[in-house]
Amino acid sequence: MQNNVINASVSTQNLTFRPGGTPALFEVIVNNDSDQFANFQIEITAAGETRNPDYRWYKLEPEVAAAKPPGSSTTFQVFVLNSPIPGFVGTVNLTVTIFSPQLAQQRRLVLRLKIEPDNQPTMLSVELPVREFQVYPRNTVDIPVRVRNLSQQTVNVTLRFAGVDVSWLVSSAERRFALDPGGQTEAVFQCQPLSVVQAPSDIYPFTIEATSISGYPAIAEGNLEVLPVGFVEFSVTQNLQIIPLQGGWLPNWKADNNSFELVFRNASNLFQEINLKLQGRDWRKCTFKTVPTTANLNLGETTKLILDVQTNRPWLGIGKTLLLEAKPELSDQRLGSTDPATQNLELRVLPILPLWLQLAILLLLLALLALLFQPEPIMHTRSVNSVGFSGTSLSVVSGADDCTLRLWNINGDRLEPASINYDGLSVACDRQQKPKGLLAITNDAVEVARFIPLENDRVAVGLDNGVIELRDVPTGKKRNELQDQKDPKAKGDRVFDLAFTKNSLDLFSGYGSGKVRQWTRTSTNDNFQPEPKVIDLQTQQQLSGFQVRGLTLSPDDQTLVMSGNYKRFLLWQWNQSLTKNKLPNLSVQKLEKLDQRIGREDYIWGLAFVPDSADKILATSDSGGYITIWNLDKCQNQANPQNQISELNCPILDRWSASKLSVRSLAFNEDGRLLVSAGDDGRVMMWYLTPEHKLDKIKAATGEIIYQSTEKINTIAVKTINQTSAIVSGSEDSQVRLHPHKIKSGS
Repeated sequence: MQNNVINASVSTQNLTFRPGGTPALFEVIVNNDSDQFANFQIEITAAGETRNPDYRWYKLEPEVAAAKPPGSSTTFQVFVLNSPIPGFVGTVNLTVTIFSPQLAQQRRLVLRLKIEPDNQPTMLSVELPVREFQVYPRNTVDIPVRVRNLSQQTVNVTLRFAGVDVSWLVSSAERRFALDPGGQTEAVFQCQPLSVVQAPSDIYPFTIEATSISGYPAIAEGNLEVLPVGFVEFSVTQNLQIIPLQGGWLPNWKADNNSFELVFRNASNLFQEINLKLQGRDWRKCTFKTVPTTANLNLGETTKLILDVQTNRPWLGIGKTLLLEAKPELSDQRLGSTDPATQNLELRVLPILPLWLQLAILLLLLALLALLFQPEPIMHTRSVNSVGFSGTSLSVVSGADDCTLRLWNINGDRLEPASINYDGLSVACDRQQKPKGLLAITNDAVEVARFIPLENDRVAVGLDNGVIELRDVPTGKKRNELQDQKDPKAKGDRVFDLAFTKNSLDLFSGYGSGKVRQWTRTSTNDNFQPEPKVIDLQTQQQLSGFQVRGLTLSPDDQTLVMSGNYKRFLLWQWNQSLTKNKLPNLSVQKLEKLDQRIGREDYIWGLAFVPDSADKILATSDSGGYITIWNLDKCQNQANPQNQISELNCPILDRWSASKLSVRSLAFNEDGRLLVSAGDDGRVMMWYLTPEHKLDKIKAATGEIIYQSTEKINTIAVKTINQTSAIVSGSEDSQVRLHPHKIKSGS
């Protein structure tokens, strides 16, 4: 006997099988008569059968024998499950083929299988020409099915599709039709997965079953793969964040982090897990963490990821901006990256010391340096009592308690010392004075300074010692000096105010003694006569203790108004000649009816006529903080005994509270529609008046604050220059200030 010979035998030569009954069994015994290890396989074929891989009519145990040593044997059990030829009844030869990969030989054995009739034979076969299908959501795919009638009679067939959601099928999941004996037909099931959210990407097994009333069902299996599609949308709620989160006025050195809110929306049919990677130009300068660490995204779901970024903050500087880039990484990258793949982030890192504090420290240092190295500003050295514009409005003269007169030039919106330097020792009132802009040094404190009309190169100065000096501008040279030589008490009688007539031929001066003097001259080329006309108001019982604090002339130069304590002002029709032993035509207006308590220290401080008006409209301000507008043309005189001053009852056009403290100075602009006031509350106020000379409550019922100071303001003057109100003030802090103010439309 040759080597590598396969010896085999079957347990029977005849076998009977009834379809639908118990499987028929026979055994195949294989002997290894070779000189090497070998394993064996067997295959069974039936005469006249049609090979169909989907139709298995027998089963082997084992299917493949393990390698056995020489001389050993292997027993295979063969179970006949169905008829090898569907629908056949009778005897068929079965061929058993035994082979071994190692021995390269085979052996065949033959037995007869008798197939008996069955009450429910197999009549149908189902075949899928294609077993694997791919489709995108919302797209359709055709699944063809081939059905064959194996019986010898017409069969009514029911074809059912199962295994995937029936809602994916375009039409019914069931087909019904009749098949002729031995006939074949093809049916198509059209499948359309739903939206991206409702059709996750996966492989879905399905079955197609063909059934008939009188036979066994036939089944074919396949797979439907839903392909991945869609995207994961990536956005950031706010791309710019600032450290610290809450900006504050105070240093916050503990704040070193801030968070970005990252938003992900799954618009694909893939379940995703997202991990975040931080990159970009400055990612090494910071540390980060995400909450949660991983974002889980179901289909159609939107979720948020908090990216917390931490970095070191500088103490100084204007801050820095870190440029970062957030890049999500998807667990399933079949669709690539998110859309967009990255997001640019900006982290603004502010210094620990806020910028305002740095600037404040810097300004403080600069201020200290300025105090150390800058020259002392030019100004008066004591309280400023009087300011006044020249007729050209381009220069201002000021007088103060430091015994000086100063000249200032208007340069745009600034007031600058005039470009003159005092020639001589600049010491006044025992104090060193800055020579620049110093017009003159007087013999005593200056109470009032007034430019002489028609002579803008000359100014009259009233001093605390009772002297009136007339000086040239800008040389400061003293041209004349006025003092009542016949009155022994004139020396030291303070000159509180001066008033010129428009032709400059008459000068009125008011004194603390209650006297008013009228100085006259025949022409502007002459000096004033040394002997004035004098009115002593304190000689009247009703004016005992009265001081003349303010003087002003009406626009027609016919009426001189004198104001002082006890909240009174007097009118003098001065053009009437004085007669011996008779007072001039004087009358007094008292405010007792307006104020219940009036004493010696209650003053009318400010006086101002509406300029160039046909009516005599007078504004007064007092120590109670009130401003009152009077119509002097309609005053009524009350009859009084001879040689007594008559009392007035002048109508009040308007009256309002301008301050809780004394209002010391008033001034109208040229058209009388704007009234400016200043006083002890440190405010320069502008009041808008109606054509009827009443407070315009529509424009500014409470007035408009032009300037606010902590020091008292003693005096103001107003001029209109190029549609701008130029307001000059003099105050207790020795300063002369310019307050330019744009006039409102219609003012």
